[in-house]
Amino acid sequence: MKHNLKNIKDEELFLLMAKGDKLSFLAFEELYNRYSSKIYTYIRKILNNSPASDDIFQETFIRFYEFSKKCKEMTNVIGFLIKTARNLCLNEKNSKNSSHLDISNFNFAYYDKSYEKKEINELINIGLDALPDKYREVLVLREFMDFSYQEIADILGISMPVVRIRIFRAKNKLREFLAPFLTENEKNKIGKIK
Repeated sequence: MKHNLKNIKDEELFLLMAKGDKLSFLAFEELYNRYSSKIYTYIRKILNNSPASDDIFQETFIRFYEFSKKCKEMTNVIGFLIKTARNLCLNEKNSKNSSHLDISNFNFAYYDKSYEKKEINELINIGLDALPDKYREVLVLREFMDFSYQEIADILGISMPVVRIRIFRAKNKLREFLAPFLTENEKNKIGKIK
């Protein structure tokens, strides 16, 4: 008997996952399929494509699965996954005491781009790498993961005005960094970031 879990809400899937029966693994698999690419992208961008990204990605989902055995209810699956990934990323950065890692192989995962767009994206990635962590993180959450200001505030445990200020400053710093490399037309495209 095949189960279709695609139309079930996250909260209900978590309840199924927490029960530990036959549907438990299928519910976990559905939640993994829904959020794995977002979590992976977040980790790769925050850690600048560090080799540790894969381990942290796996550890995030292991902790999520283990948490389901302890807690029977969850109202925000993606929020839990991002917070877990964030804490693991912070631990990794603190253990390395390094804020600059090689991002030469870093690519946007979602779009097939022309050569010109690839060059612009490479510059944006270099610019992201140059941003202080507190600015890079809010910009990744907003622009690449499409979280609202309130969701970002909740995930990071800061106020919404602080989120707005950090995003504003991050965009300005990114534009400043990119200005010498871009034509006027490209600057206009970059200026249209949300």
